[in-house]
Amino acid sequence: MKRLLTCLLLAAALVTNACALEVPTDTTIQNLNGSQQLIKTYTLPPGADPRQLVEEPFELEGWHYTFADIVKEENQVSDRKYHTETVTLETDTKDLGKILEQLAATLDYDDGTYSGVLNLDHTAIRTEAAGYTSQAKNVSVTKTIGPLDRNDMSYVPATTVKDGVTLSLSGVDWQIIGTDLVGDALAPASYQAVATYSGKSYHRVATGYVTSANYVGEVSRNDVESVTYKVTYLGTESDNSTHVPKRGSIRAAGLPEKVFPYALGVLAAGTVAVLGVLLFRSRRTLRQLQEEDLEDETEEEPK
Repeated sequence: MKRLLTCLLLAAALVTNACALEVPTDTTIQNLNGSQQLIKTYTLPPGADPRQLVEEPFELEGWHYTFADIVKEENQVSDRKYHTETVTLETDTKDLGKILEQLAATLDYDDGTYSGVLNLDHTAIRTEAAGYTSQAKNVSVTKTIGPLDRNDMSYVPATTVKDGVTLSLSGVDWQIIGTDLVGDALAPASYQAVATYSGKSYHRVATGYVTSANYVGEVSRNDVESVTYKVTYLGTESDNSTHVPKRGSIRAAGLPEKVFPYALGVLAAGTVAVLGVLLFRSRRTLRQLQEEDLEDETEEEPK
């Protein structure tokens, strides 16, 4: 099994290396003021390593080319869009004036790609309670009951209602409001009761408030979309060739111009054949490794 995994990892590495080869978008051969030059142009994503573009010295059309320099040119991209950013703020009040004191008039925005300055939208400020709790409030009321012919508690109700809350009797103050002469002394003839009722009312109150506000405005980006590299090779005439290539022509060194297309065809066919053989051998080797692993597992099974 280990050998099988090793083969698979090796095959994956070979495929990755093959895919990493860059193809030039343009190739130019020129003779500038007596200097033979071959320039290959590549377009790569930002962050790519340009060192992989440099080739070892090579022969082409009777010239021996070696690396001279590489020129980098960044391709910029600019864009603008309208953006809305929502921020939240916790407060202990819902008073808009006090809330505005805690909100900045502008907001600096930067998401790593787009950036700009956003302005507070005063028409899109919303405040709502963060939560609620129950709160008790003492409620009391005093009632005068009378005139009564005697100070009898039966005249005093045990409860009363105020603003929808039922209150219980908490105290009574009896007062004499009239007297009669009984013999030589005055005696109470009428009474009134000053009754006090008390209780608690419960209502919901907010534990705090959350305000959401929108900042709006135009944001822009100025970024590098791609990078163009021009790799220049300087050529010197090969010792075994006196041929001077025509400007802009590309042929294999030592091959006549009419033979070059056929040579490319033969090379391509040979490459396809080699790849086919390698694929066939890899599949056969993989099948043999699988059979060996199966036999090993069978031998290890207890009889």
